[in-house]
Amino acid sequence: MRMVNQKLFMKERKNTMNEDKLSFSRFFQIVWKRLWIVIIFTVAAVVSSGYISYQVVEPTYESKVDILIAGKQDKASPILTTHIDDSLKLVTTYQDILISPYILKDAQKRLNNDGHSIDFDRKDISTSNMQDSQMIELKVQHSNPTEAAMIANAIAASFDQKIQHIMNLDDKNAKVLNKGTVSKDPVFPQPLVIMGITFVLALIISMWLIFFIDRIRNKK
Repeated sequence: MRMVNQKLFMKERKNTMNEDKLSFSRFFQIVWKRLWIVIIFTVAAVVSSGYISYQVVEPTYESKVDILIAGKQDKASPILTTHIDDSLKLVTTYQDILISPYILKDAQKRLNNDGHSIDFDRKDISTSNMQDSQMIELKVQHSNPTEAAMIANAIAASFDQKIQHIMNLDDKNAKVLNKGTVSKDPVFPQPLVIMGITFVLALIISMWLIFFIDRIRNKK
């Protein structure tokens, strides 16, 4: 009885392997038969996405400026932790001030006075801050990389000049650490990434398409 069961098991296993072999064979047969569809569809999709990314969609560039918030340390309480905690409490407030209409209008005036007719939109300006960090990162996005850097630097300069007066401070407690640079690569679109994603999606869709065509034809 045991020998019979083993033989039946081996026979079923052999049949399963043959079916798998046939299914793989059938798979490659279908793909090879209509490989031209896969190639044409995929190439056309990738070329189209590349053309749109490079030629149609207007690129967006980004320039960044880092600003350090450092509260004044009291000589009577020279505990570093307290000094840092005070600075962290100021970060959110300073982020709001940095992109406030008061600072942005002054930055626009600064650009105009320097002979630059550059207009910018509030929605293209943002700030970010890592948790428990005294650093604020100012980001400006613009279709022109040079103008993005100029706007970022103008905002940072206005903030640096006005913050002491705004906060009614004896000493300035914010420091601009760098100037915004001109970026060569856009943050959007990223053509190579888009083309790579398009290649994978086009390959999947074209494979599905040729199996769908094969199934429809076999039903006739």
